[in-house]
Amino acid sequence: MHKVVHIRPLDDVFGHEESADCLCGPAGEGVYAQAAAEAVGMIYRHHALRPCLDWEASAEG
Repeated sequence: MHKVVHIRPLDDVFGHEESADCLCGPAGEGVYAQAAAEAVGMIYRHHALRPCLDWEASAEG
């Protein structure tokens, strides 16, 4: 099963979408199982427009 997690700032200038198409242009990084070379998930790290103190990690779907 392919899992997707977004790490988003909560107190930024604008609300971030739980999407790879978010306005901030989040960077995606594959997560790989140790026993296999195939990706089992993705982590998207969203970019804050101002320094933020509160961040949230949430699974898509």
